[in-house]
Amino acid sequence: ESMAAELEGLEAVLARSKNDAPTMQSILNHIRVNRIRRPDLVLKCAVPLLSRGWLGNAQWDIREQLLLAALDLHKFDLAEEQFNMLFIRFPNSMRVRNLEGMKLEAQATSTGIPPEQRGQYLQDAMGIYDDIVAEDPCSVTARKRKVAALRMRGSEEALKEAVINMNEYLNIYPTDSDAWKELAELYLEQQQLENARKALEEVVMLQPVSYLVHLKLAEVLYSLDEYAVARKYYAQSLELNPRKNPRAALGMVLCTTAIEKGKKTKGDATNTQLFDLSRQMVLDRYAALKPTDAGSGVGGLVRAWLGA
Repeated sequence: ESMAAELEGLEAVLARSKNDAPTMQSILNHIRVNRIRRPDLVLKCAVPLLSRGWLGNAQWDIREQLLLAALDLHKFDLAEEQFNMLFIRFPNSMRVRNLEGMKLEAQATSTGIPPEQRGQYLQDAMGIYDDIVAEDPCSVTARKRKVAALRMRGSEEALKEAVINMNEYLNIYPTDSDAWKELAELYLEQQQLENARKALEEVVMLQPVSYLVHLKLAEVLYSLDEYAVARKYYAQSLELNPRKNPRAALGMVLCTTAIEKGKKTKGDATNTQLFDLSRQMVLDRYAALKPTDAGSGVGGLVRAWLGA
């Protein structure tokens, strides 16, 4: 929130003093350092700055930033212009070659191109990434971008290859929690719930205070009918974020209900307490919705389902 507030403050300053070079540079630096995705704002600041021609070596970071923003907005002519400038300046740079692969990936997502052209773009991008990995097996960007390109292809064969590549990457960088998350998503796309569970367990160890990771693992365990274990992760997710976590509360309701139905005898006080607590959380969440809020229309159905 503080990063967003700081960026809003910089935007306000820029609005009062249009084309103020120091402010535009501060905005671009803030976006770059904090990895904020605002391609519209990058274009608004980078294009006039580069047109002035006095940035010296500072221009190259801005050109790379502008290239990525242009790809986000499918402004391929602008992206090509920035890529050519970077390639002329750094002809042997692996970083620039990665940018070329990303440019091809973005072109593959543009509307109106035939499927064969889309496939060729992705194939060319993966060829670039393969060449980079052959030269530098530890290249983080190239390995991850190849997985992204394989996921874009979407075929069963491509997804299996993406899993292989991501596992190879994790053999080199086993503490990359984002990579474990992506591996879990790949397994889920292929309905491999047990493998997804193992990947998410790795993420939990790396991010033990992330309520979203505990929630994701709980949902996978629930789908595997492992309700008792799922309940623990739903509970941990709710403990980490009890105020804005309705999905975990609803999951806990479903999980405790399934446990209760599967028991031969009644009397599990813990299960009953967790059901009552999560049920009230769900009811409170719907009660707080305004008539214009998304989901408000099903509030009555939820209350009826929960016997309120």
